[in-house]
Amino acid sequence: MKIFYHCEYCGELIDTLEVEAVDEVKFGFDCLTDQERQDIIKTDIAQNAIYVKALCDSCITAIGLDDDTVALGMSAINKGYIH
Repeated sequence: MKIFYHCEYCGELIDTLEVEAVDEVKFGFDCLTDQERQDIIKTDIAQNAIYVKALCDSCITAIGLDDDTVALGMSAINKGYIH
């Protein structure tokens, strides 16, 4: 099975993983609520693929979620994204 990580904001492909089976704990999917799972993870059984919305490093910086921005005392938006 392939897992494709795409940036939710810019749409760029972040990474692709090929795995035998999806371990929800290993990938952090077990920490998501049912609503977050519906919003973030899409499964395509016909293609044997999972598509995960995440944030790329450039977008994290651009929207102020990087550690440098937070360290400067600027408030961060919700840090609930997979990255």
